[in-house]
Amino acid sequence: MKKIIALLLVLTCWAVHPQGVNGPLDSVILTQADAMGKAFIAKDYTSFIKYSHPTVVQVMGGQRKMLDETVKSFQEFEKQGVVFLSVSFGAPSKIVKTEGELQCTFVEMIEMRIPGGRLTAYTNVIAVSRDNGANWYFIDCSDNSIVNMRLLIPSISTELVLPEPIGPAFEEDPKP
Repeated sequence: MKKIIALLLVLTCWAVHPQGVNGPLDSVILTQADAMGKAFIAKDYTSFIKYSHPTVVQVMGGQRKMLDETVKSFQEFEKQGVVFLSVSFGAPSKIVKTEGELQCTFVEMIEMRIPGGRLTAYTNVIAVSRDNGANWYFIDCSDNSIVNMRLLIPSISTELVLPEPIGPAFEEDPKP
């Protein structure tokens, strides 16, 4: 029985953080993305924005202003009846090395309750590490193309490719 439980634990850990195309770095990327997602769901926006790329923070007017804008934006969502339920992530793409950075992309899935049902939104994320993969910054691309993202952050590699956007999925509440 102990062997079965131990095997299940190993398989569960493997399923949560599988070794993908980038070996152990995939696990590091997904662990840090998961920490960012948990901070987001917990409304710990101070921790959440620590994962934002420094150029994005600068464009937003600095960390304090970005925090204020983030809080304000999500308070507006709450007023509209939006409740964020979970965040999950797809497997990272092959890492590209450029200008002393590691870069890759992955898909983020955000599940939320909205008036009338549940909505799952999909967005592309660019992950960037400036310290050889120890720490990662994440850039939500929303509906932006890779060309637009390079205008914002010129260090984004021309080898990096964003996956085709995936439209949202809506599940209507059952009718009583």
